[in-house]
Amino acid sequence: MSRRRFSLFLAALTLMLSTLACGFFSAPPASQPTDSSAPALPTEPPVSAPAESGPNPNAVIPCASLIPPDEWKNLVFGVDSTLSEDAAPGMTSCVWKYVPKGGTQESLFSLQAGFSGDTSVWEATRKSELSNEPSDIVVNSMDGLGDENYIWRSKVTDQYVVYVRQGSQTLIFRYNPQEILFMGTESGIIDMAQRIFERMKSG
Repeated sequence: MSRRRFSLFLAALTLMLSTLACGFFSAPPASQPTDSSAPALPTEPPVSAPAESGPNPNAVIPCASLIPPDEWKNLVFGVDSTLSEDAAPGMTSCVWKYVPKGGTQESLFSLQAGFSGDTSVWEATRKSELSNEPSDIVVNSMDGLGDENYIWRSKVTDQYVVYVRQGSQTLIFRYNPQEILFMGTESGIIDMAQRIFERMKSG
């Protein structure tokens, strides 16, 4: 091969290698192909707070479901009684009339249970009842009795008056503790209220 031809060959080879190297280093990296058929990763659904369990506000719960007859008999030591009942969706009112054992005068035990989800009637009733009491009436509260409670001895009727709210359920008791001995103690009042709240849920 002549010197001139060899020089041309080297120049062409150098140019070709330069072009390849330039193209190799300047070419953008190939992107990773995406597989559109691949299943998407499952996502966890948002965790929602559990709904407050409670009675159906449209239910009609009779007095016998709130305080069963056998339980009522035990409360008044088995004496005869008559029941006046007003049961409507969301609220039940019960008044038992009885003559206590060893007594001669008729007594009353009243229960008003509210489960409509609206506590405004309970609140308004409490304020109205207290407005009829003397200004020096003492209103107490009790630890462990619902979420909110008010207790006093009426100077008008001489009965215990107990207002209890648990969530959106409410109770009002009026009774003579010397006759309903079970509810003459704090533990008895708490126990009876808890029983009735549970019965409203399943009523």
